[in-house]
Amino acid sequence: MWGLKMNGINHLNLSTMSFLQIASWNIEHLSGQARAQRRQSAYALTDHIEMAGIDLIALQEVYLTPTDEEVRMAPHQPIIPSHAHTERRNSDLDIVCYLLEEHLDVPWKYLILPNRSDGDRSQLCAVLWNTDRLTLGDVQALDVKHKEGDLSLWDRKPHVVNFFSKIDVWRKDADGKWQIVWEKRELCVVPLHMKSNYGGVTKNRQVRGLEAETLCVELAKLRPQIDPSLVLLGDTNILKNDEPAIETFVDHGFIDLNNNDTSTYWSKDYSGAPFDRFFVAKDRPEFKYSRQYVLRSADLEMHDRFLSDHYMIKMSVKDYLDDAVPRP
Repeated sequence: MWGLKMNGINHLNLSTMSFLQIASWNIEHLSGQARAQRRQSAYALTDHIEMAGIDLIALQEVYLTPTDEEVRMAPHQPIIPSHAHTERRNSDLDIVCYLLEEHLDVPWKYLILPNRSDGDRSQLCAVLWNTDRLTLGDVQALDVKHKEGDLSLWDRKPHVVNFFSKIDVWRKDADGKWQIVWEKRELCVVPLHMKSNYGGVTKNRQVRGLEAETLCVELAKLRPQIDPSLVLLGDTNILKNDEPAIETFVDHGFIDLNNNDTSTYWSKDYSGAPFDRFFVAKDRPEFKYSRQYVLRSADLEMHDRFLSDHYMIKMSVKDYLDDAVPRP
């Protein structure tokens, strides 16, 4: 810690501490139908995200929409520009970003990640973030295996997505005077959408175990190059905490924040399941108080109708310089 003395009183030189609010949400075939047929409401999605008070969210099941589509709130309203980081666009996310900026007076952006097949326009992962709190850094596709015998792995190709925030800290200048300057604090996330249970629970449990193994192998190669504040998050499709995939993640130094199998999914046909999970790097002080929360409506049918058959999950990360403990 840096020492600081003011008015005869010794003070610790501390960086400004805050918390980053991180979420994940399988948003159920977002823009997968023509706009007139869509049951999801961009207003409802925006309301849910705004109410959650998040800074960064990983999304699953996002569909691409035409890059030249004219998106408007109403027929005679101005055209809403794309808020996408690249040309890969989703018009409903453009409306969500537009409304979030209107309500919160902060610009939001999103990035849609490619699948194993670059030509896929459906079932894509994405990240959406508050640009006032976070800046997008490097994005790196992981060179995971896609075949193991006759089994197909990782249709939704995982990526390491790096973000950084600016932290105010005290530093002495050349004249020995204390000044507040900003320094960079990094966070790496890996959005997940693992193999579903369609086609056989036993077989796909095995597939997810293999997906976890090849993911951890590739992450181990990158660990020296990426920030150790690492979060795996998303729709794992894991049915129970005794799956081989979870054992693999734990063996490779991650903590499952949904180890008690709290339901994050509901449907009339399949009831509930603990599909959506955070895995955080263990022995990291920034995750000391991180817990998984599940945000859902009391009316599950209305939640499914206007939002998704999955619930948003949320956690917080302590955000200050070098992940140091900010109190002695």
